[in-house]
Amino acid sequence: MNPANQRRPLLGRVWVLPLVIVLGAAIAVAIIKSQPVMEHQAKPQPPTPARAVELQRHDVRPSVIGFGSVTPDVLLDMRAEIAGKVSYVHPQLKKGVILPADTLVIEIDDSDYRLALKKATATLAQNRANLAEQQLALKDAEQDLQLAKQKLQLAETELVRFEKLLTRGSVAKSSVDNQRSAVLQTQQEVQTLQNQLDVMPHTTEVLEAQIEIAEAEVQTQQLNLQRTQIRLPFNARIAGLSVEANQFVGQGASLFSAQTINKVLINAQFPLAKIRFLARGFDLKPNEMKALFDSGEDPSGLLQRLGLSARVRLAGDELPVSWNGKVERFSSNLDPVSRTVGVIIGVEDPYQQIQPGIKPPLIDGMYMEVELQGRPQPYWVVPRDALHEGELYLTGPQQQLQRMAVSGFAQQQMLLLDPNTAIPAETRVIISDLFPAVDGMPLALSPDPDTQALIQDWLEAH
Repeated sequence: MNPANQRRPLLGRVWVLPLVIVLGAAIAVAIIKSQPVMEHQAKPQPPTPARAVELQRHDVRPSVIGFGSVTPDVLLDMRAEIAGKVSYVHPQLKKGVILPADTLVIEIDDSDYRLALKKATATLAQNRANLAEQQLALKDAEQDLQLAKQKLQLAETELVRFEKLLTRGSVAKSSVDNQRSAVLQTQQEVQTLQNQLDVMPHTTEVLEAQIEIAEAEVQTQQLNLQRTQIRLPFNARIAGLSVEANQFVGQGASLFSAQTINKVLINAQFPLAKIRFLARGFDLKPNEMKALFDSGEDPSGLLQRLGLSARVRLAGDELPVSWNGKVERFSSNLDPVSRTVGVIIGVEDPYQQIQPGIKPPLIDGMYMEVELQGRPQPYWVVPRDALHEGELYLTGPQQQLQRMAVSGFAQQQMLLLDPNTAIPAETRVIISDLFPAVDGMPLALSPDPDTQALIQDWLEAH
């Protein structure tokens, strides 16, 4: 035997390595087969904690917010009704000053108009005298006609007697002719007087018409005298002055402008979609609504049947001050730029509600926020914070999550849902933010007293 082969290690031999590999594979297979079969065991998912409040329907007065500027109820542009020199201007007739009704603010020189009144009065007196003279002449003519008729009757009787005497030869023919001539003259006199009487009524009518003209002229001059004194027709705030003392003004010239202080108007603009939301509670037929919008007036008390009320606040004001408003009318068309509906709101006696430093008077140009409220209607009421990208997270008695897409009307901190929205009984709305939010996931609910109190306080305020 070769001594070199005797000194070679066992692993160095060729047949040893394959044998080791085969034995290792066999041992691995035996170990795997001896292991028990693996089974998947489902582990229950723990409920997700969440805060919730019960979803309920409540009667709520829906409201919308609009904005508009204050304008006076009446803006008077006082103009001169006559021409003349301004002889007096009230010392307080200045922009921004408030003056009481019937205050004499401007006076125009009345000398010419006093003379014109005297002339018109004299003309009237003359025409009345002419009429009185005409009435006397009429009476005289009637009496003269009566006498002439009697004279004619006597002459005709005398002519008949003469003609009888002529047949007997007791009187000359010339005497009969003379008597006949006398009868003709008397007839002519009667006819002349009758013609005068026929004309006199027309002359009287002319004189009476002249008297009416003269009386009208007297009234005109009296009015002109009154027009020389310009007085305020109402309690007014002066908006501007256009004349000065000793200035000549023509008829129709602007003198000053003034505005009422007992009432202001606000043309508040509201999006059409919001007006539609309020319109669900309107108690009007379609033809009545059309008449209300087309005419802009309310002759039949239709506005009262809408159940609308308004609260007015200064836009952007942090102080909780407001004014009660009244819906006066609707604009007859949409605003061409903003595509909004105009609702004219009236505020009575804004100057009587002043609180220095807190509640100012409503003056021309103030920008206001108007809250328009409708009549109470049933709605599902949920906090706006509970809305997640157009969906509500709801849960029923099984306390499993149900995501529901809704569309509602946002009103302050709340969201009003249509009462016809299909929501099962005993449904609660999740207030917490859930992530992830998977339909059917179990929930561990807890009440949210703060949110419930917020809803209750909001309901009491509306």
